[in-house]
Amino acid sequence: MLIRDFWLSLVLYVISASAAQELLTQDEDLEGGDSFYHLPHQVRRVAVIGGGPAGLQFTSTLIEHGFEVRMFERAPHPGGNWLYTEQLPITPPFPNKPIEEMAYTPDIPERLPATKVYVDGQDGVTVDWRIREHWAPSSTWFNMTTTAPYHFMSIPDINYPPNTPWRLNRLEICRYVKQYASSVGLNSNDDEHANVTAYWTRVERVEKLPGTEKRWTLTLRKMTPLRDGSLEVHWWQEQFDAVVVGQRSQGDAAFVPPIPRLKEWAELLPNHIFHSRNYRRPQLFANQNVLIVGGSVSATGIASELIGYARSVTVSIRQTSNPIALALHSLFPGNVTFIPEIKKFRDLPTASQTSPRDAALVLVNGTIVSGYDVIILATGYRQSLPFLKGYHNSTIKGFDEPETTIAPIITDGTHFRSLHWTGHYIDDPTLLLCTTNPWTIDALRYQALGAAKVWSEKARLPSITRMWGSYPGAAHVLVEPPLLGQIRSRLFVTWLNNEILEFGGPLIAPPALDGAMELARYYSAKESPKRFAAFFEPGGFPSSERPRSQWDVYNGARGPSASFSDGDLNAAADVLSLGHWAELSLRW
Repeated sequence: MLIRDFWLSLVLYVISASAAQELLTQDEDLEGGDSFYHLPHQVRRVAVIGGGPAGLQFTSTLIEHGFEVRMFERAPHPGGNWLYTEQLPITPPFPNKPIEEMAYTPDIPERLPATKVYVDGQDGVTVDWRIREHWAPSSTWFNMTTTAPYHFMSIPDINYPPNTPWRLNRLEICRYVKQYASSVGLNSNDDEHANVTAYWTRVERVEKLPGTEKRWTLTLRKMTPLRDGSLEVHWWQEQFDAVVVGQRSQGDAAFVPPIPRLKEWAELLPNHIFHSRNYRRPQLFANQNVLIVGGSVSATGIASELIGYARSVTVSIRQTSNPIALALHSLFPGNVTFIPEIKKFRDLPTASQTSPRDAALVLVNGTIVSGYDVIILATGYRQSLPFLKGYHNSTIKGFDEPETTIAPIITDGTHFRSLHWTGHYIDDPTLLLCTTNPWTIDALRYQALGAAKVWSEKARLPSITRMWGSYPGAAHVLVEPPLLGQIRSRLFVTWLNNEILEFGGPLIAPPALDGAMELARYYSAKESPKRFAAFFEPGGFPSSERPRSQWDVYNGARGPSASFSDGDLNAAADVLSLGHWAELSLRW
């Protein structure tokens, strides 16, 4: 099955089934009572967690609609995952901690508010380590570029300069996000909304406490580096009527596979065995034999960079029939060596070893390999969100849906649960998670607008009973294909305009059709050889050494000379506009 057909079939099935079910439950509810959700109290004060492109857009939209907003970002500046720094994240534990603490362990004193000052070496910990543990430097590396053209890496009302290259490097993206933050007064050096933004501030807990009139209490932890080299840490609490979790990324916690004896080798040789989150520059691996574990986007990008520097690049991937994984695997450079999945390290290391070259790796097929100077674990991420204590349930495996007292949001960290398609937590819609990609043609803008209208009682959600009745299961995966973002955009537009007709106000414009055409061209065989030879630009290598694109794989099945006609492109753009599918959301 073609990749596009796979996603189209899956997404349309889920959404159409969900819409039809909501239609049926609405009819049932109308016979026996109100079919819409009602807020338990007026929403005036809203917390937004995260200062990347998603959190910034939510904050700006909510301010525009008259809410008192506080935005909390643990990093010193806006930018989210694109905020590059030479600082490295602290090494994650091998194996991982439980999902509820995989990203970090919340640090809350017994009495609040509280303030402490730490000096270097206090309690055996450096100030530098405390800072890195607090704000978690991003996984962006020095030469990273976007995996899509700039048309789809844009924020409403902020244009890229003329002659912008098709794909952007991390500096251009970070500059662009900061430009947006400054345009709405939310940058770290802006005075306009100084009472809104709280940089260097990590959220330790989001909960509802007795005696707070069912409002949300956030426990917060702010770090301030002092001139004398010490570090001031302050804890306090604030109350809010609603909360937005504005972190929409591949996940906030590095995932480490439970490979036997990996823990001992990694603890002995942390500079030689590490997660891809700590990768920065290819020059550091010149003339070394590098093993990359995993077949993710990061793995393909790092492998493409290292080919020009390392003595050899080997990639260990597990056998799979997943079409998305297979498409990613096709992006590796042609001259990497592939080996099967690692079953275990055969032996424990000795204290005298200074390199993993002597580590004997046993593969799942019984083969034993060795001789690697560096092992990079490009094994992906999980969404941990440690501040949502009480909304985790790691006992649930896979996509099982057992009965639970509290509907969990996070189980194994690969997906969100218990959310309406708008992102609202079904059992309490005053909590919302960003479930749209901040770069997908206005999708996030529509979700933020939906939150503002629901909480200002200018748009309605179905009743909790109806939301559960149409709930399609654990459907909010952490990485969504562009087509799903297109569908969600159309659903948001149709739903919002339906509510505007009920409550008044200007209608919402749909995503621009020229964006759909660009997306169709982007994924076409015409453009892929010229524009999309790889997710990450290897730079100056012969075409035979460059990874193949997704559409190269597709064209291989169609024949070596196959390409898309203009009719194909127009048809693809029509499908991506999905105007007729948006009508489904009117049927609740």
